[in-house]
Amino acid sequence: MNSLTQIPPGTQILIGDAVRRRRAVERAIFAVFEGWSYQEIIPPMLDYLDVFVKGMGQELEDRIYRFIDREGNVLALRPEFTSLLAKTAATRLSQEREPIRLSYSGEVLRFETPKGGQQREFAQMGIEQYGVSSATADAEVLLVCMEALRSLGVSDFQINLGSVDFFGGIVDRIGLPDSEIDRLKDLLNRKDQSGLERMLDGLDMDERRKKILRAVPHLTGGRDTLDAARSLVRNDRSRKAIAHLESIYSVFEELDLAGRLTIDLGEIRGFDYYSGILFRAYVPGLGFEVALGGRYDHLLAQFGHDTPAVGFSFTLERLEQVVTRPFPAGRSAEARGSDASSVAEAVRLRREGKVVRLCS
Repeated sequence: MNSLTQIPPGTQILIGDAVRRRRAVERAIFAVFEGWSYQEIIPPMLDYLDVFVKGMGQELEDRIYRFIDREGNVLALRPEFTSLLAKTAATRLSQEREPIRLSYSGEVLRFETPKGGQQREFAQMGIEQYGVSSATADAEVLLVCMEALRSLGVSDFQINLGSVDFFGGIVDRIGLPDSEIDRLKDLLNRKDQSGLERMLDGLDMDERRKKILRAVPHLTGGRDTLDAARSLVRNDRSRKAIAHLESIYSVFEELDLAGRLTIDLGEIRGFDYYSGILFRAYVPGLGFEVALGGRYDHLLAQFGHDTPAVGFSFTLERLEQVVTRPFPAGRSAEARGSDASSVAEAVRLRREGKVVRLCS
């Protein structure tokens, strides 16, 4: 590969119309964020490696681009925004009145295998809310996500909503070693029913608990899913998670938006990262989510300020594939020639707010 003529795999260059489209998408989404009282923050492109390891967990550490600066500090290029904003909220904004609402937009970098919907450099845009742990706060974040999608003309979307506490309450009771729990999570995330059956056959576990684990991948739907889940479990953690989801779902029923929500209690990707609800937004025809979010109430405690948090982010490269709203480009008024009169004409047109093309 010639480094002077090619860019690194998984990175990108946007030019002209692609840039205009990106900026138009950002403006539309920021208008929604501002309408819900989220103020923009521009965090640094790099920070200490420990910040991201504490925030993202060991699972993602191998995907972080890191380096040692001339002073011997181990730094990293930002692989996500949540940790950076949590650190800021826990330090510089710790004395601010809660809830604190922040929004952001920018590039992140992770060492990934480039493929459809996944690159090493990509743009994220999202919000974070700190200081409130209620179902209302969770519903607000979901509503912001929905409104942002509609502002882009994306009318056909679905949000899968789950809770890590539902599965966490089950795991608390089954008494498996960590290695087996990791294996179980992997099978459930892949919806591998045959693999799950083989694992359960080899476990010394009563049939009632096996029945619950068999049911988890199928707990998907509407309010009836919550009723079915409640009939399966007895532990307080799982039942509280069901009640919390029910409160959120009731809000969307009152707003006639429940059809946009799918309860998915088998969705446990991010189990080690989130502490309550988690959700993913999907658009038909796209094989991956356009938005990802949830609650992470223990994250700010890592930075010395224990307060609840919830948020989500869009991946703009994915979102741009489904945007239907037209974003017309400005029309240019040419000032032909290269003499003083054409320059004067260009200046006159610019004063009228028109786009000019000089020396064309």
